[in-house]
Amino acid sequence: MGSRSPLHVVENAFHHLAPTHLLLNGDQVHPWLEPRPYPLTELRRILLTNGTPYEVRDEVWRHTIRAARRSSDWMTGALGLCMPALRAAATRAGRGLTPADRHEVESAILTATIQQVRTINLSYWRLAWYLTRPAHRAGLSARKHEMDAPTPCGGARNESDPGLDTRGSCELVLIAAVRGGVITSAEADLIASTRLEENMLADVAQRLGISYKTAAKRRERAEKRLAEALRSGRVQASAALGSDSIAPDVTGTVLPLPSKVAALPVSHPRLRPAS
Repeated sequence: MGSRSPLHVVENAFHHLAPTHLLLNGDQVHPWLEPRPYPLTELRRILLTNGTPYEVRDEVWRHTIRAARRSSDWMTGALGLCMPALRAAATRAGRGLTPADRHEVESAILTATIQQVRTINLSYWRLAWYLTRPAHRAGLSARKHEMDAPTPCGGARNESDPGLDTRGSCELVLIAAVRGGVITSAEADLIASTRLEENMLADVAQRLGISYKTAAKRRERAEKRLAEALRSGRVQASAALGSDSIAPDVTGTVLPLPSKVAALPVSHPRLRPAS
C-alpha cells in the first residue's frame, strides 16, 4: 500500500504541532526542569534519557494528559510523547503481516492508547508503563484477528475452472454470502473495501460516519458468520454466478447487491488477496 501508516501520520502531526502548540513551562512542571518553555519533542528526548528522575517523567505525563483530555492537538501530543512505545508494540504485533494488516494493528494500538489517555488514573507512579500496556495488548489482539480473519475465497476456488481467478472468486463468495443471507450487503461492502481493496478500516469507518471500534466489531461479526458458512459449505462461489442481481438481507428484505460486490464477469485482473 502506498498510504502512510497511522503511526506515521500521528508522528508527522506531532512534529508539526510541537514547536508552536505543544509547549510546557518547565517551572510549572517540576523544579528539575529549567524555567522555560519546552516543546514536547524536546521533552520526549528528556523522558528517554536514563538520568531523568521518574518524578519528572510522571509530572510531564500528568500535565500532557490533562491537556489531552481538553484538546485534540494535545491528544496528538500525548500520542507523540509515547510514540517509541507504540512503535515497539506495532513492530512486535505486525511482524509477518501484510502492510494493510499492519495498518489495522496500528489503528487498534492508537485507539487503545487514546482510551487510556482519557481514563488513566493520574495518581499512578510510572505513568508511562500503565499508559502503554493497553497498546501492547490491543496490538496482539488485532494481530490475532487479522491472522484469523477468513479470506472470502478460502475453499471457494474451483481448480477445475481456470476462469476463476483469486480476486474474482473472493468477490463471488461475498455475493453468494449476501444472497444466502449470511451477511448483509453493507457488511459485504465493508469486507470488500478493507480486505480486497485494502483500504484502512479507520478510513472506511470515517466515511461511514462510525467509530473505528464499531466498524471493527461489525466486520468481525460478519467475518465470523462468513467463516462458519465457508466451513460448512453453505457459501460457494458458484452460487453467485446466476443472472439476477438482488440478494436477501439477513432480515429477509430483498436488497440490490452493493456496487463493490455486484455481479461480475468470471475473469478479472489478477490481484493479491488481502490476508
